Amino acid sequence: MALVIENNLNNKAGNAIIKFFNKHSDLSQLSPLPKNIETGRKFMDKMNISQLSYSKYCVLTHNSQDYFVHYRPIKNCIKNLLSNPDILKNLMFRYENSKIEDEKSYGEQNSGNWWKRAERSISNHANILSIILYSDATTTDTLGKSSLHPIYVSLGNIPTWRRNKEDAKQLLGYLPILSAKNEKEKKSSEFKELARETFHNSIKFLLDPLFQGDGVDFNIDDKDIWFFPRISTIICDWPEACTFSLT
Repeated sequence: MALVIENNLNNKAGNAIIKFFNKHSDLSQLSPLPKNIETGRKFMDKMNISQLSYSKYCVLTHNSQDYFVHYRPIKNCIKNLLSNPDILKNLMFRYENSKIEDEKSYGEQNSGNWWKRAERSISNHANILSIILYSDATTTDTLGKSSLHPIYVSLGNIPTWRRNKEDAKQLLGYLPILSAKNEKEKKSSEFKELARETFHNSIKFLLDPLFQGDGVDFNIDDKDIWFFPRISTIICDWPEACTFSLT
């Protein structure tokens, strides 16, 4: 669909592409493509194509090999989430002192003590933007690389029941996974330290655009809303948790 739209192909040409793909592909399941270009255009009209394209940034050169972060700017990922009308109508902005039968209730992030403390630390005219990162090192050939580490982003401002739906997460990018030239290097403390440093430099590169000024503005329902981003939660398995926390 990106190719169709970026090259301004007409519906006849787009439908021919889909027909050709479905005829000659050897898939074990049904085609993931839309049934026709009209359906695909309606889907893509809800998105900003410029926000969907990936860039790459060289974070390290090791053993004469360049290692890249493949990424989408995090502000674009957030804009894409905030452009979803169904997400917007459920978005939470301010701290809520929720109670059930006069007892404190912790149902969502914005009813927790963390949110209350974070909100007190910023201007009364601004809002907390709760950043949630999902991390899972895996092997993938999506970008022609043998080993990459995907990072996803979501917002704690979205209620849990809504955040669990697929469209409430954005693939922020792929971090590189270093390759050692031999087993000795792989087990060395220097290589492990380099891997951790590369991981943290990659995360810093991805998140820096959110923390370079006095908060960030996002347009919601034709209004500019002032946010202060805060990393609230990182969801990952135990080895990655150790990498995040340097333990």
